[in-house]
Amino acid sequence: MRTVRRVPLTTLTSGMELALCIHKIQGTLGDGPTLGISAAIHGDEPGGTHMVMEIARRYGGGNFRGRLILLPVANPLAFEAYSRNTPLDAQNMNRLFPGNAGGRVTEQLVALITAEFLNTIDVYIDIHTAAQPTVDYIYILNAEDLSRSFGSRVLYRFEAGRAGPVYDGNSTSVTRARGVPSVTVELGGGMIDQTPYIARGVAGVENIMRTLGMVDGEPLPPPAQIVVHAITMVRLKAGGFLYTEAPPLGDEIAGGAVLGRVVSPHTFDELEVIRSPVDQGIMILSHLTTGLVQPGEDGYMVGDLTGCERFGGV
Repeated sequence: MRTVRRVPLTTLTSGMELALCIHKIQGTLGDGPTLGISAAIHGDEPGGTHMVMEIARRYGGGNFRGRLILLPVANPLAFEAYSRNTPLDAQNMNRLFPGNAGGRVTEQLVALITAEFLNTIDVYIDIHTAAQPTVDYIYILNAEDLSRSFGSRVLYRFEAGRAGPVYDGNSTSVTRARGVPSVTVELGGGMIDQTPYIARGVAGVENIMRTLGMVDGEPLPPPAQIVVHAITMVRLKAGGFLYTEAPPLGDEIAGGAVLGRVVSPHTFDELEVIRSPVDQGIMILSHLTTGLVQPGEDGYMVGDLTGCERFGGV
């Protein structure tokens, strides 16, 4: 049976209540871990919320072991505004954990998430997507078996001294400090149909649940996988129409190969040619459709295959 607990934080100037909705589903098949799943820490990443909704629909009857604790919208203010950061204080929630109950509104919200959600779970999956681009990789943090069982082709394991997305103050910093197995998912987003990515996300969570013994059946073996130790973000230097020439996500790309071109919608001139920044790379984030972009926006992420780990005979 699924219950929804509304956890209030404060009242906004509009008179509306700012609150979190935390879902709890108790399994009916016996003991098991408490699995927490969050989404929309960044408000412009609604795909993760769709994945959490589908998990709630499938397992709302309790046909599993243990418990599910679901936080489908971690930052309601940013979600409402379809913004990465909280509009009231311009803060990135995923740099502020464990929060501050006496701080700015995002810090207060983070402190509430830490107390009411992160500190109550045994295993954690944090789901992210991209906004205008599309992304596809998994972090390996402190639970490689769970990260690999999600089923994505490309994974990222941080290596000191190399380029890559490593941030202090994210939600998994709280759970890892508690020794909680934690997985960060980056999947989907962009100006395309999200249905296939939502389906993949749900299937990945279900396979993690199999790995944990929460649902019956042997876990599906992961596909051939590549673990990279460095990722380079390529940000755009010019604004205009971006025309992508990059290969599909998960495909390899040679150094210097064209990723995309920015063309002025005013003069029709080619303003920028974006090229792959590493000698041997693999596509991790890309714009899959033509769209209007601004200087400084995320353009592409390319994993560096130098020193990568390959599993499954890739």
